[in-house]
Amino acid sequence: MNTQQQSPAELICKINLNFSIKADIPAGESVYITGNLPELGNWNPVGRKLDLRNDGTCSLEVPARKGSIIEYKITRGSWKTQGIYDTQIVPPDNIVIKASKNQEAHIDIIDWLDQRNIDSDPVIGRLIDSEIFPCHGLAHKRPIQIWLPDSYDESGKPCAVIYMHDGQNLFDPAQAFAGVDWKVDETVTRLVNNGEIRQCIVVGIPNSPERMKELNLYTPEGKAYAEFIVNEVKPWVEKNFNASQQPSDNALIGASMGGLISFQMLYAYDKSFSLAGCLSTSFQKTNGQIFNQFARNSFKPLEAKLYLDAGEFEPPIARAYFDMMKLLKENGFIEGHNLMGYYEEQATHCEARWAGRLPLALKFLLAEKII
Repeated sequence: MNTQQQSPAELICKINLNFSIKADIPAGESVYITGNLPELGNWNPVGRKLDLRNDGTCSLEVPARKGSIIEYKITRGSWKTQGIYDTQIVPPDNIVIKASKNQEAHIDIIDWLDQRNIDSDPVIGRLIDSEIFPCHGLAHKRPIQIWLPDSYDESGKPCAVIYMHDGQNLFDPAQAFAGVDWKVDETVTRLVNNGEIRQCIVVGIPNSPERMKELNLYTPEGKAYAEFIVNEVKPWVEKNFNASQQPSDNALIGASMGGLISFQMLYAYDKSFSLAGCLSTSFQKTNGQIFNQFARNSFKPLEAKLYLDAGEFEPPIARAYFDMMKLLKENGFIEGHNLMGYYEEQATHCEARWAGRLPLALKFLLAEKII
């Protein structure tokens, strides 16, 4: 038996990225690559400038750990100027490489997002901006957005309410990260009209520059953010709109760190919420604390319903997803009853994938109640 361990150098493979910019570059502008590695700019749209040859080509070698995932995009310095590499994928999705060996990758940029005639994406229903809240304990004050469907009835049966984090990414691609929104208005409208979910309104809570701290209940900022939702946002919504106050009609939904705070708040504020949709949840960002706490916690599912998912091309999140699903079932959750898990093959960590999986979460959490 060969027990010799691989050296650090053997665990690294070289990915040679080759680009050909076939679309015209406006005078005075540059081309950048940005992605999920420091060498690629950590998703800053002005990531790493590409040194193009006279023929518009460029090569870039990126070291990557074997088994890791590389994701990237090409821009001219903003999310509105993303490079298009497939006429059928507009706005462009992340380009993904699974690093398994030394390899070459080729991509042709054939157009730019800001130079395409893209159909407008007007909001379906009615979107209302609130005044700025005090946001006690938070450094950044903010308003929220309330989305009402066309079928909203002020005097009818109280609506279920979905409180969603990262509110900038929900309704309008112009405001969303990387220019891709969750299409919440289109999705909820379709599901309500089809009778697949009950009548609901959506509350979009914007993030701030302190997002990583605010969307984690283990930090002071996270505690203040949760209290902001429970003590400021929720009472205001229930006072000003025909919103149900029943926990079984109140959901928290978010992705990545937004999934983490949704999960944490489900058991920390069970008298306010009993539904949570946690997409691509960053459980790993707690360094095991969330697993230890849940294993020791006296919280039982009771009336709670929980949706979890993950994508294949987000390895740390996928590993944590399977670990959490196992732990939840060991502690009383029953898959198909009050727990739903979904693992999407070849899915990256991005808004487009979350928009695609949102209907699964909504149909599980907000299925029309049988009276």
